[in-house]
Amino acid sequence: MIGSVIDKYEVLQKLGEGATATVYRGRHLAIGNDVAIKILHPHLSASPRYRERFNREARAVGRLSHQNIVSILDYSGKAAGDCYIVTELVDGVTLLGLLQEHGTLPSEIAAVIGMELCGALGFAHTAHVIHRDIKPENVMVRRDGKVKLMDFGVARVLDEGSITLDGSLLGSPAYMSPQQAQDQPLDGRSDLFSLGTVLFHAVTGHVPYSGGNASVILKNIIDGNRPDVLELAPSASPGFAAVVDKLLQSRPEDRFADAEETRVALLASLTEVELTLDHPSLQVANYLLNPEGCALQLRQHLEPVLLRKGRQRLDAGDHLGALQLFNRLLALDENNAEVLALIQALHQPASRDQAPRKWVALLACTLGLVGALGVWWLRASSPIELPGPNTPAAAQLAAASGSALPTAARVDVVSPPVSPVEPAPTAGHPTRTISLPLAPRRVTEPTASVTPVSAPPSTPVAPVSASLIVISVTGADVWLDGKLIGKTRTGPSADWVASKLSPLPVPVGHHTVTLKYRNAEDWVADFDATPGQEVQLTADPKRRPVNVLINRDIPADCTFTVGGLRYGAARAFDLADPSPDTEVVFTCGDKTFTAMPCRNGQCNGGNTVIVPVSVDL
Repeated sequence: MIGSVIDKYEVLQKLGEGATATVYRGRHLAIGNDVAIKILHPHLSASPRYRERFNREARAVGRLSHQNIVSILDYSGKAAGDCYIVTELVDGVTLLGLLQEHGTLPSEIAAVIGMELCGALGFAHTAHVIHRDIKPENVMVRRDGKVKLMDFGVARVLDEGSITLDGSLLGSPAYMSPQQAQDQPLDGRSDLFSLGTVLFHAVTGHVPYSGGNASVILKNIIDGNRPDVLELAPSASPGFAAVVDKLLQSRPEDRFADAEETRVALLASLTEVELTLDHPSLQVANYLLNPEGCALQLRQHLEPVLLRKGRQRLDAGDHLGALQLFNRLLALDENNAEVLALIQALHQPASRDQAPRKWVALLACTLGLVGALGVWWLRASSPIELPGPNTPAAAQLAAASGSALPTAARVDVVSPPVSPVEPAPTAGHPTRTISLPLAPRRVTEPTASVTPVSAPPSTPVAPVSASLIVISVTGADVWLDGKLIGKTRTGPSADWVASKLSPLPVPVGHHTVTLKYRNAEDWVADFDATPGQEVQLTADPKRRPVNVLINRDIPADCTFTVGGLRYGAARAFDLADPSPDTEVVFTCGDKTFTAMPCRNGQCNGGNTVIVPVSVDL
């Protein structure tokens, strides 16, 4: 192919090859400018179905003219022997190549890249085009820092219908949305989920949903089984992590409404640390030239800002908010003397006339710490693999205070498995074990002595809070007055068993508790807390239907029967009221196959059960 001429383009150099096409550097014979030529593989060119899909790509992308989308210049048309698309040639590197060469990105750089991708997606979605295959390989970063989204090869044009592809999955499994994995109708929010996966990968070095094969990956995506950004990258911006978390919500309605709303949220994560887009440390071109220097410049900006804002939150009584900022600051600089001094100052003995007031403040801080560590402890009940130090501010605070932490709170910290689709983790995070103390102890730092907390006043102190216990039939995120406070413990995945959040101190007054489930509707309750009271709430949420996913394509002339009702061929369908004896009978001519997707108690509300079809239908 090298040296040959296709129409009016000379083929100069092979640039890459994918599952459907090979990409070459070419040159226009008359004009002389270099271009990229994407040529469909010969065995696919022979298929009318794939030729139509290839031509559809050309028509779809050809009407997308945007600074963040690779421009299409020409295409072969239906009558040509070779199917090809000619696009602008981008002088740069893919995001995957950037991660493989330099490791994970600072969250602020990832936010800038994400904002430019939002520009591309917003424009495409307005034109009723869904990309459907957003991944680091399809994101180009030009030498001048401009970000370009390319390869709309599996795009679907909403107002032109769709091509029947025999049930085959289009796109890369690790970056698919739950709706795409289940072959459900898609809108732009599916691309936003994939964008969240790319941003997660960029700052942690790992895809959020991994597994040994595509089926396991898809099941984890559908069920929402993933770690949080800050568990894998504690130096990332909490604001950025919150944006990614919202993008990765299982239900489309829980994500951002559109790409513009996502872009605004990413920009807010920058402004909250006093960064503007013209700041030198945010210039992607600078990062390409000198990643280490750019990261150092960003850190030099962040450290005083995080320290100052942490002090402000302490002064305002927002100890959990301060701890969050200090946690990031210690992740950037674990020996930051000012942060360690601030933590130690919280536990200095108060003067006699200030003792009651200091004691109340200390109690409030301790309650906040218990709440933060409670979330950590409850996460540990379901093992999560983490690289390097976890929640350094909490660990430093525990060491400085010498206070007792929750029992049974041993966390084994190991590097997470590397998915075949992701780069190897960045060096510098050795495996280690963190054991939280089970009894009060005193630790002396090499550079400063630590004074134990003074005893409370001898006179009785009235309770300043109540205790909240939340019992649920399954694991749920627990929100109190609009803020996440913890998670109920999750029982065996096959059973709906009572699980609870350990007693948690709550302020006296009126409150609203919301339990958010992945496999059931939200459950909401109001209650009034009085001093010293123990409030116990037991939830009984309404389960969502179970989705059944067939692991292989079903011929078009087949039917399946559930509960006496017959349906046409489908790879996925819902069971509104699943039970262990529910049978699904597939009929294809004179062949039948019977499956019982819920026989092992694996049908929890809202989850997905993969049914293996073991016979040739």
